[in-house]
Amino acid sequence: MRRALLIAALSLLATTTQASPPGPQLPCAPMAAVFPAATALPVIAIWHGDELDRQNWQPPACTGWPAASRARLIVTLAASFRFGGTMDGLLARVGAISSLRDIRYWSATDNKWGPLAHDASALTGPDAGARRADFAPAELVKGADLHYWENDTRTGATVYRMRVLESSAERAVISSDNVTPVRRLLFTIFKPGALQSLLIIQRQGPGLYGAYIVSRSGEGTSILAAGHDDSYVSRANALYRALAGIRTDLEPPALVPAPR
Repeated sequence: MRRALLIAALSLLATTTQASPPGPQLPCAPMAAVFPAATALPVIAIWHGDELDRQNWQPPACTGWPAASRARLIVTLAASFRFGGTMDGLLARVGAISSLRDIRYWSATDNKWGPLAHDASALTGPDAGARRADFAPAELVKGADLHYWENDTRTGATVYRMRVLESSAERAVISSDNVTPVRRLLFTIFKPGALQSLLIIQRQGPGLYGAYIVSRSGEGTSILAAGHDDSYVSRANALYRALAGIRTDLEPPALVPAPR
């Protein structure tokens, strides 16, 4: 009990909340203002569908998402981190699909750390059986359309499509969406294309990079997915830590930010 209370107390310090802008302000063009200092904690924010509708928010062109598409939920994470290598070194981490099984995240449902996936593999195409070795940085070039498979510990096996929208020594933008339905037991939680993510990596200076992660549930999301904001936050935080080379189960975990 004492440990649980300590984690809960420390977790309040693990996340900062950004001010209330008119919807997510994605860094579609290279900019530094959106990223916190390297010594600061990741900034996490949450927007729900009704709030986005009131603000008439539309996804910018850099996401690759249709401007008229409606979002049920958007979670963003912005952070800066030190890395002594090049963008290729970070792309190697992104392309290491098999490493998803080594990532741990904080499960608010189970109130403990657990694996993100039982297994995962890069694919040669949208067929879950067409497994191959991890993607090399040279494959993550602008215009690449890649597929991978993940056996999530919560929702089971799903095939995802990964699209490289930008790729240079200074900046990479990579989107992902589910090709096959995401199911929980007998229920479809996300129809194909309803679970989306966007990763923006930007070089800010020598040895300094910014990461901006967007998790989005769109049309085709079941009402059964509502009320699980903490899951989106925990997973985004785990993926950021893996990219930045931080131990993914480092305490305290990131919790859902307080309402803005």
